Amino acid sequence: ILLLALMIGVASGCTRQNNDVNNQKVQEQKEKSDDKSTEKSDSNKLYVSFYPIEYMAKEIAKDKIDVVNVMPKGATVHDWEPTAQDIKNLSDSKMLIVNGVGLEGWLEDVKSSLKNTEIVDSSTNIDKIKAEEEHEHDHDHEEHEHDHDHEEHEHGHDHEHHHHGEFDPHVWLSPREAIKMLGNIYSKLVEISPENVDLYTNNYENYVKDLQDLDAKFSALNDKGVDSFMITHQALGYLGKDYGLIQYGLTGMGTEQDPNPEKMAEFVKIIKSHGWKAIFYDDAGSDKVAQILAAEVGGLEVLPLTTLHSPTEAEMAEGIDYIKAMERNLNNLLANAK
Repeated sequence: ILLLALMIGVASGCTRQNNDVNNQKVQEQKEKSDDKSTEKSDSNKLYVSFYPIEYMAKEIAKDKIDVVNVMPKGATVHDWEPTAQDIKNLSDSKMLIVNGVGLEGWLEDVKSSLKNTEIVDSSTNIDKIKAEEEHEHDHDHEEHEHDHDHEEHEHGHDHEHHHHGEFDPHVWLSPREAIKMLGNIYSKLVEISPENVDLYTNNYENYVKDLQDLDAKFSALNDKGVDSFMITHQALGYLGKDYGLIQYGLTGMGTEQDPNPEKMAEFVKIIKSHGWKAIFYDDAGSDKVAQILAAEVGGLEVLPLTTLHSPTEAEMAEGIDYIKAMERNLNNLLANAK
């Protein structure tokens, strides 16, 4: 247990340091282009808060609207904050589409500067998962299978709400919820650009079909024996809810929290009881805690699941988009097929 504690401490430090370095690099890259971005009026641009919304808006509008992602490529939504230039650009724009549900932690601090900017919540009309309900569900399931007492389940989980509020904000990570987000974005684009309604409607309907195909593939996971998974960052609650998958989170909804040695020992028991062939890590963070568990269990593969905060330049060059990234998640989850 002492060795596990030391290794966890190293992993936690590396994760925070890597996130800080990565965000500093992407922010420096963003600041270099800020001067150029202000040469054109921001009043004719549609700003969005992060990649999934950017991708959906561009799939509908194509080249009819200049869609601008305020968050630079490679940044993580949990750590990124807008610069003074970003806030100025947003204040000069007519609209900002956000995920909502508390994901954009920086938004409350800058709202007073966005008096003339309409802020659109793309998660409207989506049934939200309460964060504590999600945690209680996981705890109850563990208690049923492993007969742990109440104190053990509470220990180590009282800090999991650090980044977000009452609800889980990761709605975009379920194709079924992404369809609803897409509908909200489509309605707003038609409202601001009604002359393009036929084009937008055609593009929207085509993309809905793509998401429905993806939804059908995830719906088949249970038939292939996949009904649960373990991941470092507890961000796939909506995916679990929609497709009958029980999520075991090694950490909470933020990426910097790490389990204590007692929880690590508990996770080892859970892994062995399920007979999983793989556990997963959020590719926006570190895989070190997952690797520690894999080494402890033996014969266990560690695979990435993306949370799609912001693809890197390399991923964009490879042609990775929302659909392809979610298909990659699907294929990795199938590592536990029976």
